[in-house]
Amino acid sequence: MLKAIRFRVQNFRNIDDSDWIPIEQVTTFVGRNESGKTALLKALHKFHPAIPEPYNPQRDFPRDRYTRDFKDSSDWPVCTVAFEIIESLRAEIKKLMRDEEVPKEAICTRYYDGSLKIEFEPIIADIVISPDTVVRAFDTLAAAARRLEAPNPDQEDATQQLRTNLASWASEAKQRLKLHDDLRSKEGITLLSTLRSESESHATPQTAGLVEELQTVVDSIIESTQELSVTSQSEALIKGHLPVFIYFENYGILDSAIYLTQFLEDLGRIPNDPRIRTINAMFKHVSLTAQEIAELGIEQAQQARTQNHPVTPEMIAHDQHQKEARAIKLNSASLDITNRFNNWYGQRRHTIDYQADGDYFRVWVADDRRPGVKIELEGRSKGFQWFFSFYLVFLVESEEGHKDAILLLDEPGLHLHPTAQQELIKFFEKLSEGNQLIYTTHSPFLIDGEHLHRVRPVTEDDSGHSRVSTETWPKDRETIFPLQAAAGYAMVRGLFQHRKNILVEGISDYYYLHALSHQCARTDRTYLPEDIYITPCGGTKLVGQLASLFLGQSVRPIVLLDGDDAARVRRDALMKELYSGHKSAILMLDEVLGRSGRQVEIEDVFGEDILVPTVTAFIRKPLQLNASDRMVGSLPDQIKAAAKRRSIELPAGWKASVAIRLVSEWDKNDTILPDSVLDVAEALFDAIQQRFTD
Repeated sequence: MLKAIRFRVQNFRNIDDSDWIPIEQVTTFVGRNESGKTALLKALHKFHPAIPEPYNPQRDFPRDRYTRDFKDSSDWPVCTVAFEIIESLRAEIKKLMRDEEVPKEAICTRYYDGSLKIEFEPIIADIVISPDTVVRAFDTLAAAARRLEAPNPDQEDATQQLRTNLASWASEAKQRLKLHDDLRSKEGITLLSTLRSESESHATPQTAGLVEELQTVVDSIIESTQELSVTSQSEALIKGHLPVFIYFENYGILDSAIYLTQFLEDLGRIPNDPRIRTINAMFKHVSLTAQEIAELGIEQAQQARTQNHPVTPEMIAHDQHQKEARAIKLNSASLDITNRFNNWYGQRRHTIDYQADGDYFRVWVADDRRPGVKIELEGRSKGFQWFFSFYLVFLVESEEGHKDAILLLDEPGLHLHPTAQQELIKFFEKLSEGNQLIYTTHSPFLIDGEHLHRVRPVTEDDSGHSRVSTETWPKDRETIFPLQAAAGYAMVRGLFQHRKNILVEGISDYYYLHALSHQCARTDRTYLPEDIYITPCGGTKLVGQLASLFLGQSVRPIVLLDGDDAARVRRDALMKELYSGHKSAILMLDEVLGRSGRQVEIEDVFGEDILVPTVTAFIRKPLQLNASDRMVGSLPDQIKAAAKRRSIELPAGWKASVAIRLVSEWDKNDTILPDSVLDVAEALFDAIQQRFTD
């Protein structure tokens, strides 16, 4: 499967240009209503949907620009997705290439006319078909033309004219050829065809042999241009491996009773309606069409009675056969969907029963607590209805695409209780093991507080256009409220549910410690187990206030402070009051890392080589530390000094933004940090765990 690593939406509804948006294995778009979250998902879905749904410029192109700008649908890109090319596919591309570097990314852009443009990074250098061979053939023709002998003296004048015409045409053709560096281009191929055609008019009994020699060369080059280039063959491989996108929203929740006649009318009229799409997915899973189910339920005997015709034994036998066939098919499908759904759902076991009654198709559900009690689907919880409806769409559309799918969920779990929404996050993690997943929400309970770097806030600017924040949190209060609430909920959960807590100064510490712990676990080093919870305090000054909240619940958290002057002042204050007699519960980063008395922050664990290039990429200005910068103090202070020296203003919150960028990059690329970094991290985690046992 090609892994999507970032995407960009342009010229779609209220999005002029989203710029590049990084994609994780699970990515969350959060924002208030009408901010553009759904537009992002819809644009991405139509890039390569499992069920065809093309872009519609009349509905999708920005309305305020449509009359002024939109002319040719092939001119306007809509969605670009950058995919990481998997190793097996890179191996296939390598077979087509010479010694060039095999591309690692395929950047695919879909236009309003449905065309797909594919670029590679690094680019593929195709073999160029130079015009030199054909130019030499025309040189040969011109030289031979000048030596052309007249059949007899009486034809000398005519032969001279023939020499002149042929040599002039050859000279003109050479100039036209030299305008093209690569004859494989569309213009080059057209020129070759034109010259081949023109050559026929210069073929006479005297010149036939010369023209045939030229045509042999031209035909050979034309044949070469017909061979697919390495780029074209590579593009075909990428197109054949594109993952399909499956979009699902709450409006697609399945009804428990479906009137088949009405559904068939709606299917022909509005096939992409979310509810119709879900119902159709259910029927496709049954391996029947709604038309077939309806026809299997038609009783010839009933029709005969309605028309006052006699009912024959053949009619009765036919009706029995039809109903038995329908019952068997539906029973088989019920058993199949029950087993497959329970294996996928992974929670309480349910029995799903498909039944047909005349023109109605019904869905009944029982669970393992009351196995004999069947309840209409609409009588089950809204959460179960959502799970079941989404599963049908996912099951059918991913199979129809015969490819791995990227799942796009618009406002999932709206009807779930907050605790159930938290469970849904865990379910998404499980689902993402096989499929990348992107979802939108404005619920704080559907934001993973332990992976805030996966969140992409979406806001609407003063002009009504969407903006996506990829590295910082926006200032809009309504947008960041779910993020703040998620962080707050995580803290409160730690306060009341976890007996082992670490208080850290800022969100950067939170991001880095989680990432380091994950990497230490992968490399068989000491890491932070799940029962130790990290809470960012929002600054050194707030550490004491949050510590007092925990102490009020008879929970004494470990406090991890930077090794700088402000942190030492806070440590002394805590030791006098809240942590009097509990010195071991306060860790100073400089002491833990063996740099006692020096200015140290969490960024110093990684060092200049890892942090500075990312800062440079973030601020988009070159930044390097010199000897005087390195004398300042902690690594963040050194970076500030270098920026000041070059008159560069670091944006507010730059440390958190750099942390988000780094952690996301490590997660996306499955990066393993150097041993020197992970050894320091292991020492830190050893010290933390030791404090919990003291």
